[in-house]
Amino acid sequence: MTDHDYNLASRHEASDDGDIEVEEDTSKQHRINVSHTPIKSPLPKKKKTKSDEGEQDNTSAVILQAVQALSRKMDEQTELLKSFDRRIEANTLAVKDNKEGIAALQKKMEDLKTENNSLRYSCEEQARYKRRWNLRMIGLPEKEGEDTREVVIGILTRVVPMSVDRLRETVDTVHHVGRKGNAATSNNTPRSIIIQFGMRTVRDDVWKRSRDARVCTEMHLRFREDFSKEDREARTKLWPIVQEARKKGKRAFLKEGYALIDNRRVDPE
Repeated sequence: MTDHDYNLASRHEASDDGDIEVEEDTSKQHRINVSHTPIKSPLPKKKKTKSDEGEQDNTSAVILQAVQALSRKMDEQTELLKSFDRRIEANTLAVKDNKEGIAALQKKMEDLKTENNSLRYSCEEQARYKRRWNLRMIGLPEKEGEDTREVVIGILTRVVPMSVDRLRETVDTVHHVGRKGNAATSNNTPRSIIIQFGMRTVRDDVWKRSRDARVCTEMHLRFREDFSKEDREARTKLWPIVQEARKKGKRAFLKEGYALIDNRRVDPE
């Protein structure tokens, strides 16, 4: 019995009297509440089994395959982008070449247009120059089997003071213009006659004297200058402008393909 047994004895005695209850278990372990321990004991580590290692290996293999597939797709996409880049570069070069070709063609077209206008103007001028030796006779009736040239020369002898022989030497060719009408289509209007002179001076003299020639009045004949189709159309458009200018007291004249109004050239629209 230890030195403190008296305390226990006294407590037992007190309990026997019924006044004090004495705890039978006085160990500290009994009084510790495990549920209120601030730090729980760690769970025991689970040991890896062979099945767990196999599942981990399978998962790693699946992930590796997915990464490899993704890598292949990325490589394919990269190669596709590179091919797009090559195509875009080729298209860029082609567009550049096309632009240069179009610019060259545009310049060539402008040069051709300029050359065409120059050639057209030159042809028109040559045609006009050749027609300046011609006169048109309008209103002479046609007869079957007649020599039109001799008939015209006979009329010209009454227009200019010139012998028949001299006119035969001067007048080159005489011919009708257009198709001859028939009974179904003819409107009884005789075709015009083109008179080609070998001498410009004789032609100008006939043109000047025909305006007052008596034979023209008797036979209802008219002499006109021989203009091209383009010039005739231009004169048709410009004639009302010339008439209006003359009413206003201006000097207005029709020329070959244009008009002169107070010495100012006016072209058809």
